Amino acid sequence: MERALQRLVARVARDGGMEPERLRADETPAESVVAACEALSFAGMRLVVVEGADAWKAADALPLVAYLAQPTPATCLALVAGGAVTPKLEAAVAALGDPPATKKKLASTLLRYGPDPKASKADREKWLVGHAKAEAERAGGAMSPSVARALVERVVVDRPAARTQGLIAMELTQEARKLAAYAGGEPISTEMVGLLVARHPDARVYELSDAVVAGRTPAAFGLLQDMATGDEPVAPIVVQVQLTNHFRRVATVQALGPRPSQDAVSAATGQKGYPVRKLMEPAEALPPGAAQTAVARLAALELDLRVSALTKLGRTSVDGARMVLEMAVRDLLILARGGTPAPGHGRSPCR
Repeated sequence: MERALQRLVARVARDGGMEPERLRADETPAESVVAACEALSFAGMRLVVVEGADAWKAADALPLVAYLAQPTPATCLALVAGGAVTPKLEAAVAALGDPPATKKKLASTLLRYGPDPKASKADREKWLVGHAKAEAERAGGAMSPSVARALVERVVVDRPAARTQGLIAMELTQEARKLAAYAGGEPISTEMVGLLVARHPDARVYELSDAVVAGRTPAAFGLLQDMATGDEPVAPIVVQVQLTNHFRRVATVQALGPRPSQDAVSAATGQKGYPVRKLMEPAEALPPGAAQTAVARLAALELDLRVSALTKLGRTSVDGARMVLEMAVRDLLILARGGTPAPGHGRSPCR
């Protein structure tokens, strides 16, 4: 989308237009955007770029919807959004018609970037694999579909706290460029992916939460060891924050009662589509109320990581903190099996 916007700016400049006027929807009411579009231009085409157009609610966008019924011919309006804009605004843009298919003097183009948010997990992964492969080729490299899939699996975190698809795509672009430069004209291999692309910390943390919920003790402690070592170790406080965010959402789902609908979970958590299903699975697997107890235990872990005397133990500055984290994960595994950790288990006096 950024490249498309750059091409648009360049085309307006090439046609003798003005420098773009850039606005943000979360800072600019639609009335002000309309005023900018209707302002007289004595230097050719006027380009108005509005970032974050999905920030407007339906009522907020009404002045712009009305403007698009009869827009100013000398103004090009570009609405950029990371999420869905209001249906009326999208319909108003679409009503102008696509340039190749309309004979109207005024026309519009709707560009969509990334997989359909409502698509299945497999379809989203397919789009991202194709994107990674294309970006490597754009940078002068060669990447097979299997290597592109390995890159996607290393970067993507398709869980409740996942980044947006657009941000994932941008990260894949950066990694593909890096791999293409490293390969130096040779085909990019899975070994290169493993050597140069660090797994995102979120991925390992959510794998850890899955292992805890499933009661897989060796896998959970293996992941803790993996996060403690390597070129880019994950700080214990990062693990604590991610686990807390996840279990807090799971607790919200458990509070809805047994077998809530996806719509009810979506309304309670603000999540949609696949992330909703990934919240419902642990909520059903854990004993009733266990997720809320886990949140309390993780809150105690945060306190331990900040002020507990145990964090001062060990030969390095992080040995004690990792031991405190491991004791908390042990307690979470006990909770997942329906047990109850001993009161104050794993805690120490604070200095």
